[in-house]
Amino acid sequence: MPMESGISTTLNPIILRWARERLGLSRRDVQMQSKALGLPYDEIDKAQVTQWEQGQSEPSLADLEALAQIYLCPVGYFFQAEPPKEELALSFRGLSEQKEGSLAPQSQQSLRRFLELAEWTTHIIRQLGSEWRVGIETGSAPRSEQDFNNLLEREKERFGFTPAVRDDWRSPKDAFEWWRSRIEGLGVFCFQLKLNPKDIRGASMWLARKYPFILVNHEDAESATGRVFTLLHEYAHLVSQTEGVVCDFRGHQHRRHHEPFANRFAARMLLSTEELGEKLREEGLYHYRARWGDDTLRRIGQNFSVSKDVVLIALTELGLAPEGYYQVKRQQWEKSAPFGRSRSGAGTKNERAFRKLGYSLTSLLANRTADPSLSLTDLAYFTDMKAEKADEFVAWARGAVAECGQLR
Repeated sequence: MPMESGISTTLNPIILRWARERLGLSRRDVQMQSKALGLPYDEIDKAQVTQWEQGQSEPSLADLEALAQIYLCPVGYFFQAEPPKEELALSFRGLSEQKEGSLAPQSQQSLRRFLELAEWTTHIIRQLGSEWRVGIETGSAPRSEQDFNNLLEREKERFGFTPAVRDDWRSPKDAFEWWRSRIEGLGVFCFQLKLNPKDIRGASMWLARKYPFILVNHEDAESATGRVFTLLHEYAHLVSQTEGVVCDFRGHQHRRHHEPFANRFAARMLLSTEELGEKLREEGLYHYRARWGDDTLRRIGQNFSVSKDVVLIALTELGLAPEGYYQVKRQQWEKSAPFGRSRSGAGTKNERAFRKLGYSLTSLLANRTADPSLSLTDLAYFTDMKAEKADEFVAWARGAVAECGQLR
């Protein structure tokens, strides 16, 4: 097989093991994921992985390509003399300390895919030879209550969000799509990828200091309402120019001021304390409680299409819940968060790819349908499609983007 210049033609078993272990994958995980890849790849048995890593046999070219898909790395990596130096361009200070270095394989794979998508997007923009317009006003996190309130009013006005807008939503899914479209309308790239809900809720970053990206967990236990909260939480990090950060919304003990700001921003954007107070008085619930049950929080949130996070943060601001109670509940929710409650995976393969890549990136691709410089291999990789299907997706995307543009 042809190799890049400077790379050995001899397979390195040490690299095969390194590529797997850096994602926290077991050999059985590799077998299961190879099965999920489907044709044209054959299922890889875990015993084969052991033999390859011990140098007892060598994988075929098709096997190497399958491994590259699973390990999120070029095939050329497997022929290097030493493991390449890889560094995630993301800070993990948005994670509680016990999570650093112990993320589930699914979360690690999705974070790497997030970075790859961001880099690929930037490459496409540069190929276009035009500036990507971003409408975010950035600055440091507000230091006073007045500054915080001014920020909220400015952003609500920028998005055009009012209680009347919320009243028009028929479901939490409508709420998520509305907020995502408004954020992407500011030039932000919003991706949805599968993350372990017990690990991570989202991530955000500025690439090359000019391109903003947000990652939302499409497996959020609270489905669309949870994803809305994540979107605005990560948007707050972009606004405050916090370095690229992976979030569970708790953060390091000694750097927690970033997470409470983003949590509070998201909650107050979605629900004012005045609105919540009025609703609580109507239901006879306007009084302090040391504990608030999940069913009560969820029921209150349904009135405003918001998650339990939003309600509990607002309750704390009203003095109706103990300080620090949200952090306690957040840990409980993470431990009990199930996979699979989200319905965001429904729809055709084209629709799923659109939801994954978002309007901003899909519009870039749709505008370059006939551009020969658009790599079909990359397109197939990032849409998880065969080459011919990926090509059809771009053609399909032109209509989808046009329709979304009319709705905006």
